[in-house]
Parts: sequence; structure tokens; C-alpha cells
Amino acid sequence: MSRAYPLTRTLIVVRVLLALYVVVLAYEIGHAILTGGENAYSGQSAFSLVCVDAPAATQVEGNVLENPPPVKKPREEKPEPAEDSFFPVEPGVEFFHPLPQMCKDDSSPAIQALYQSSRFATALVVLTAIIQLERLITRARRESGFDEAVVRGLRVTGLILGVGTLVSSLYETLAEIALTDWMVPGRLRAPWDSVIIGWDVPWAFLIAGIGLTVLSKVVGVGARMREELEGTV
Repeated sequence: MSRAYPLTRTLIVVRVLLALYVVVLAYEIGHAILTGGENAYSGQSAFSLVCVDAPAATQVEGNVLENPPPVKKPREEKPEPAEDSFFPVEPGVEFFHPLPQMCKDDSSPAIQALYQSSRFATALVVLTAIIQLERLITRARRESGFDEAVVRGLRVTGLILGVGTLVSSLYETLAEIALTDWMVPGRLRAPWDSVIIGWDVPWAFLIAGIGLTVLSKVVGVGARMREELEGTV
């Protein structure tokens, strides 16, 4: 019973985390279904509003960023507030705006499906991993931690976290490029370059997935040693 107690506490923590994650994710998905997902943050009232960060928009032919308007240099003797700023800066300081975000209303069901699925792809993968982890701890608690099913569960959880989030993050980037291409009149010059530059690799989930996969091999060695010991006895 003493060996099961630490896993019992761990199982409680994981189940609480799972419940909180489900509640937050259900709220976000419900909010997206009812309002289009962006309206509470952007102040827009349109149901079908689609907003996307669009670094690839800088790669469209004729983009204004290719021929920016001249910027007035601040005078040396008296610092002046930079344009669109609310506080003064020292001479020589310039403001650089972040990459553009574009929004469009009246999108088709296919565009909405692409947009909403890209918003929740990684979150759903993480939810699947947490559910798998809860099942794994339940099985490990019952089998004292050394069992082939536990080894498989560790391996599956590692693959979900590592490969699953890697694929979902790539899908989010591809969706972002596709939505950008849909919102601009010109064609993107090098969309694959934009994918490579804009792909936010989920390093934390990837490392956690690799760690769980390695751990599954360690537990597998322990499970085989246990079977050999029981066979000898």
C-alpha cells in the first residue's frame, strides 16, 4: 500500500489538471463556436471574423513594406515623441512595429474550419496526451509500475507529445500561410520559406516526448528483469 500512495497523489494531481484543462478548452471552443473566436479580444461584432498573424504578408509583391514612406528623424536638440507613441524617447531611438495581423469578415465555412482547427490543433493534442497520462498512471498504480502495458503507455504518451505537437504546430503554420494567401490580392513569392521561418517548433513538448520515450525503454528493461526474476523464483 505504501508504494501505491505516491502514485495515488500523482493521479489526483493529473486528474485535477485534466479537469481544469478540459474546462478551459471547452470554454475556448464554445466561445469560438458562438462568436467566431476573436470578438471578445478585438472588439469586433462580426460572427465570422478571421484574424491571423501574417508574417508572410511581407512577401507579397507590391507590399508597402518594400517601399516604406520616409520617416522624420528626431532632432538632436529636443527629443520628440515617435509617431504613434505616447511617451518621449531619446534622440536616435526608433520604434519598430511587430509583424502585421490581418482580419477579414464574411469568411466561408471552409475558411472558418481551417481557421478554428488551426487554433485548437495543439491544444487537442495536449489534451489527448494528458488523458493518456491519466490512464497510464492508473495502470501503473495497479501493476506496481512494471508492466508491458505501462511501457507501451509511456511510449504512446511520448509519441503524442513529441510527434503530435510537432505535426500540429506545422499544421498551424501552414494554415496561417494559407489564410494569409487568402487575404492578400497578390501571390506569395516563397510560401515554403515563410513556413520555415514562421514555424514555431514546440521544443518543450518535443523534449518531453523524447524523455518519455527514453523512459519507456528504461521501464521496459525493468519489466523484463522482473519477469526473469519471477521466472527464476
